Amino acid sequence: MKRVVVVGGGAAGVFGALRCRELRPDVAVTVLEKAPRPLAKVRISGGGRCNVTHACFDTAALLGHYPRGGRALWPILGRFGPQQTIDWFAERGVPLKTEADGRMFPTTDSSATIVDCLLGEARRLGVEMVTGSAVAELEPQQHGFRLLRPDGSAQAADAVLLATGSNPAIYRWLERLGHKPVPPVPSLFTFGIQDSRLEGLSGVSHPHVRVTLEASGIHREGPILITHWGASGPAVLRLSAWGARELAECDYQAGVRVDWQPELNQEQLLQRLQAHKKSAAGRAMNSDPPVEMARRLWASLSGNDARPWREIPDRRLARLCEELKRCTLRISSKGVFKEEFVTAGGVPLSELDARRMESRFCPGLFLAGELLDVDGVTGGFNFQNAWATGYIAGEAMAESL
Repeated sequence: MKRVVVVGGGAAGVFGALRCRELRPDVAVTVLEKAPRPLAKVRISGGGRCNVTHACFDTAALLGHYPRGGRALWPILGRFGPQQTIDWFAERGVPLKTEADGRMFPTTDSSATIVDCLLGEARRLGVEMVTGSAVAELEPQQHGFRLLRPDGSAQAADAVLLATGSNPAIYRWLERLGHKPVPPVPSLFTFGIQDSRLEGLSGVSHPHVRVTLEASGIHREGPILITHWGASGPAVLRLSAWGARELAECDYQAGVRVDWQPELNQEQLLQRLQAHKKSAAGRAMNSDPPVEMARRLWASLSGNDARPWREIPDRRLARLCEELKRCTLRISSKGVFKEEFVTAGGVPLSELDARRMESRFCPGLFLAGELLDVDGVTGGFNFQNAWATGYIAGEAMAESL
């Protein structure tokens, strides 16, 4: 019997194993996972709810949520996108629901539903799941591969799928085969910021800002959340993803500029302040924001100036306008984002046949998931990459045998 070995029991690895075995029940498929249980990241994702995918059904729009991968992702996500993911789980009795922001979860709101579905499919199809099983070395042979365990035992395989996530040991294997993995750095993280203007505002959010890295000009928009250590929220997380390499290179010491009113240009905002000065002449400036903004945040950004609006000089309004449009803060450290462990880096898609997820340097070797230099922003996009690359790799392995 031909044998496929999948190294890595996460979303991409398990999904690839299922697709291969589904197409080729005559091929033995084994998943080797070094942890005590498979699908660990699926279990904890989305606060235990599992953000399976995102309701974005236009491939061009979908690609815009991946800082790395670019147009090379087109044949992958165009072939197995969110709709295919939704259909796959629905056909196995797991319907998904869409939340207001586009994130999709199982209707049970429990990641256990997804884990049970995947493991149930593995049992039904006869996929062998071996946990607590590390692989120390991968050796290509004249026909197939030899996988060495730490205890010196070995296992033969006709095809291998590597779906281990970011792993320096795996990178070394791949380098010996001719690949040039991009060194991984963290993506999707919060900003540590110590600034008097943010003190005492933990928990305050603002619905729409534009945040910009001053050194590179990289910018992203969205809601922001002030925390006791600095800043979080979609705008910050998106900027951390697109600026992952730049921030790593400066050791997470960087200037960031916040535009608190991106929907208005500077002239329009100044006119808004001047008009409010007239219409709210007797009200205290620090407790009467002229724009949509939490009062505590407005009070801090306006310098807690308690004078009535009519007493505020025009030059003070001009400085306040500058503060709202170009509020410069200093990132001093990198935080974490809940249970999201995402890295920027890995094997470039240019080194694979993206229609098969097969190495261009080593036939019979397939790669999927976070081992690739592909990462998405938060919202289900990283899981979508895992399902898609795993599915295509599993299909290609079945065909190759």
